[in-house]
Amino acid sequence: MNYLRYGIVFLVTAVGVALAVAGLNAQVDTQLGSSAQLMVPAMIAAVIEGQQFVRKAGHKPAGRLAWRFTWTASVIAVALNVALAYGAAGLAPEFGKLAIAPALSKQFLILLGLYAGGYVICNRLFLGIGAGNQLTLMRGRDGSE
Repeated sequence: MNYLRYGIVFLVTAVGVALAVAGLNAQVDTQLGSSAQLMVPAMIAAVIEGQQFVRKAGHKPAGRLAWRFTWTASVIAVALNVALAYGAAGLAPEFGKLAIAPALSKQFLILLGLYAGGYVICNRLFLGIGAGNQLTLMRGRDGSE
């Protein structure tokens, strides 16, 4: 698994989603935004990692490898989310909306735990989805269905 690629895809998607939401808010004169902004980058990055793994290995990541990816990617996602929320709010107001609790407060730690749990679920589920889709695509190309 390539954790650098995961992090880059996560960041690019997070910035893209923030820009899209900011653009929609400006066009429609509303205040759109949701917790989906937090999970979508992890979903997309995990799908891509699942696909890339299958392209190299020819099979789905199983057991220990899949869970090692899940936990490591979740730590990366939490770290990037915190960095964006507290460090990049000046670049895009959408990131500032993620920082709703003072750092290291009880509310912050609870939210961090909830986000981490969400990232674990998303990374594990979407790693498998990406790998399964890539296997299906590869079998379809070979004609061996």
